Amino acid sequence: MELAVNILFFFIMPVFWLGLIRTYLTYRRRVTRERKLFESAINPHHTEMRTFAIALVVLGIVGSFLSSILGIEVNYSWIFLYETLATIALLIPGLMFPFTILIITVLVMFFFGDQFLYLILSWNFSNFLPEHTGLNMNFLALITVIMMLNYLFLKLNIKSVNSPVIQKNIRGNKVASYIFDKLTVVPLVLFVPGDLFNSTSAFWPIFKIFGVKLSILVVPILIGFNFKFMGQMPAKIMKRMANSIGWLFWLSLGLTIDAFVWKNALFDVIAVAIIGISYFMVLRHFKKIDENDKAVEHSVDGIRVLGVKENTPASKMGLKVGDLIQEVNGHEVRNDDQLYKALQSNPTYCRLKIKNRDGRLELKEAAIFADAPHEIGIVTFPSK
Repeated sequence: MELAVNILFFFIMPVFWLGLIRTYLTYRRRVTRERKLFESAINPHHTEMRTFAIALVVLGIVGSFLSSILGIEVNYSWIFLYETLATIALLIPGLMFPFTILIITVLVMFFFGDQFLYLILSWNFSNFLPEHTGLNMNFLALITVIMMLNYLFLKLNIKSVNSPVIQKNIRGNKVASYIFDKLTVVPLVLFVPGDLFNSTSAFWPIFKIFGVKLSILVVPILIGFNFKFMGQMPAKIMKRMANSIGWLFWLSLGLTIDAFVWKNALFDVIAVAIIGISYFMVLRHFKKIDENDKAVEHSVDGIRVLGVKENTPASKMGLKVGDLIQEVNGHEVRNDDQLYKALQSNPTYCRLKIKNRDGRLELKEAAIFADAPHEIGIVTFPSK
């Protein structure tokens, strides 16, 4: 039994199961909301669960390869603190700041060391900001690896923001915002000093590197984002945001190398602070860009496209969120009833006149489903 617990450390941690449960609940809430607003789910498939599983495998392989090559070493105190805070974060709806949790736990280790809990509870700060240690270097390397995983996670999900939420602006007009709420739990291979697991199992892998015993442990690392986009270009913003976090990876790598050269505890803290602040500024910057973008707003001059379903005539025509449909098969349309009536005037083909997000008029056409001439695969503002 003890051997099984050692081997299945990743799967018995609350972070893994809470991440899985929260992902499923996010999927159920999205589908329920879409069916309530639009009478059908924009994407009924388990996209959140698929993202969780694919990212777990892909990022787990990439991250564990990097952490193994770098020989990243952590201690049990940090694992306990990180898993505790990540578990609490998963229990709070709407809270998704996994990288912030990582930065906080690393700074706690830098300031207080292994005895952080005793020192904080006893209000004893005699060991505050100890000397630079090899463990500091490992934590900086860990931040760099997880920054890379954040970049890859965003790259994998650039085009997945397509679930609109309807609200009203200050003028009382209906506007749509778009939710990105996805996460995964990455199994990251890390080295831990000592032979704690060896005391319960003779089969647990123990290595000696430069005379120091190290155990291998697969630690669950939480990665995810929760964004609400108010503008029309979430995919474009997501792409730029991913590229910026990619540049932060290189910044983090450079600071890690500098820390190895300087070997100074204060520099280690400054390096982590720079990475954390830069990360926050990147997210804040793109939040501002989104707020300054044109909102997807209800219009009386046509039918506004809120979403485009996959593998439909609308997706083949290249319709995009924010497009304004003004004519269908030569008929002016201003509401859904006029849209469906115009579509049925030609049950095999559809010709659209639209005004795109830049205000230019475009003509779109495509064959439509013979068994469903009223359905071209667009999501519009609900009438209620």
